Amino acid sequence: MQPKQVDLVIIGASFAGLICARTAALRGLKTVVIEAKDEPGARIHTTGILVKEAADEVDTPPQFSRTINAVRLYAPSLRYIDLSSRDYYFLTTDTAGLIRWFAEEARRAGAEILCGRKFEAAVRHGEDFLLPQFGLRTRYIVGADGARSTVAKLFDLGRNTKFLTGLEVEYEDLPMADPGLLHCFLDTRLAPGYLAWVAPAPGFFQVGLATNDRAKPDLKAFLAHAEPVFGFSRATVKERRSGLIPCGGPVSPFAAPGVLL
Repeated sequence: MQPKQVDLVIIGASFAGLICARTAALRGLKTVVIEAKDEPGARIHTTGILVKEAADEVDTPPQFSRTINAVRLYAPSLRYIDLSSRDYYFLTTDTAGLIRWFAEEARRAGAEILCGRKFEAAVRHGEDFLLPQFGLRTRYIVGADGARSTVAKLFDLGRNTKFLTGLEVEYEDLPMADPGLLHCFLDTRLAPGYLAWVAPAPGFFQVGLATNDRAKPDLKAFLAHAEPVFGFSRATVKERRSGLIPCGGPVSPFAAPGVLL
């Protein structure tokens, strides 16, 4: 059977991949997204905080986001200072819900999303690429497949080599937390190389920390340390997650003929 001809295959159905898919489909490109998970938004590994520069580029539905205009920055002693700017903000998000919304928008624009199979191989064939396991032939490939990109590996593009390790827990509510602030903790003992956070998302709170590769993240120790401020022990846990955070800056090269990260 002849492979199906398309213009663009995108590997990965998270923020970058789905926004790319919607944009391409709206411009008339036959677009297919390949996602290893069973559905977009499943098994999230990110807090999903959008900085202003990203939020200004995306029309995010209000039910999936909360605007944060100030940061409360804590010292190891738990003394703090509040920082804000009249012209700056963050959006915290219901990440799973927002990704599912982006997926539906991409489909409405005409993109096809294939879930539940991991992308493993692509072969150059003239000016096109063959993806034999999916029966696809495409002009272009975009890799939006995360910190350990298979697209980058297959096409000898730049790969992340420096990572932070993050742990996070979601709470249904934290009555002692100010929901108008992004709470950030600088503490080289609890979060060496990065920080810990309490982020008020739409309808819940995300609490986590990340460390460099020389330390093992100990979320339990942070929760005990900040218990007097937030009362975590009296809150209900919704979900737990972990993941790698690339921290080495832009990779190079990020493109090859017909392929883009």
